[in-house]
Order: sequence, then structure tokens, then C-alpha cells
Amino acid sequence: MLTTLKRAKSALGIMEGDTEQDFSLQIALEAASNAIERECNREFELKTYTQRLDGSGTQFLRLRNFPIQTVSEVREAGKVIADDSYEIEGENGMLFKRYCWPYGTRNIKVEYTAGYVLPSDVAGAAESTLPRNYELACILFAQTLMQTPGVTSERVGDISVTYASAASGVLPSAVAALIKL
Repeated sequence: MLTTLKRAKSALGIMEGDTEQDFSLQIALEAASNAIERECNREFELKTYTQRLDGSGTQFLRLRNFPIQTVSEVREAGKVIADDSYEIEGENGMLFKRYCWPYGTRNIKVEYTAGYVLPSDVAGAAESTLPRNYELACILFAQTLMQTPGVTSERVGDISVTYASAASGVLPSAVAALIKL
């Protein structure tokens, strides 16, 4: 998850001892994290990934997950290529090869470690390296998911409720702005 229950409760002004909404908030945080990863078309967790790619015939090969920490193996048409035949541009998830990646369908296989250390409440855990905007987007989206479905505004005096149109798959604009690349 892109944040923790404890951190979300703190950001939302919910007392740590107040556990009444914990289950609902946990589910909303998981849903928000999944939606953000799906929208960004990448995973954020620091781990090892194996990816098959179509060779583009260009000098750049874009890996799905980034930032790239290490590349353990690259294969072209089943053959391992030397580490010194490409350069890693970790922050943007690219592998650069001076003489181009060969054109083809799923002809390149890359095993690499990429991503961020995600927030954790476990004592002694490594400090999060996830950019704060993704964590904030997750908390904001989870808060939106926990509101009464479809209600975008309320007014108590003379009772007024405004309902949102049912636009499934669309992130709230504030969340979209936070995750924009």
C-alpha cells in the first residue's frame, strides 16, 4: 500500500485510539493504492521484476517500473547481453543502448529491481522513499471513497445535496493532479 493505516489516520485527523473506521479505511487505502498503480501503469514497491518487452528498434527501452535500482540480466532473443552494452537511466526507467534495441515482439527480457521503499509503521523498518505526492494522493482518494457514494456536496440549512454523475474509472481531479507524471 502507498501509505499505512496509522499515517492515514494522522493525516485525516482521526485519533490513533479511534478504531471504529479502521476496517473501512484499510479497505479504502488498498483500493486507492491499486487504482493509483493502475492509473500510473506501474507498481511502486521496491522489489525484483521480470518483464518481457517488444524491441523498439530505437536506443531506448522503457521498463514499466521505476526508479530502477539494479538490472540483474538482459536477454535479447534468449541470449544474455553484457552489462556494458547498455546504460541504466534509473529515474525515468530507461535502458539506453548505443546501437539500438533489436526490433521484435517480446524479444527482450529484463530482470531488474525497481521501486520505492513504501511507508511502514513497523519499528526499525527502512524509511520510506516513496515521493510524498503518491502517499497524499492515496490518502485523499481513500477519504473520497469513504464518503457517501455519489454525494459531492451537502448543505444542512434548507437541505441540499448534489450528486456526482456516475463516471466510473475516473480519479478525482485532486488525486489525478498529485500523480501526474
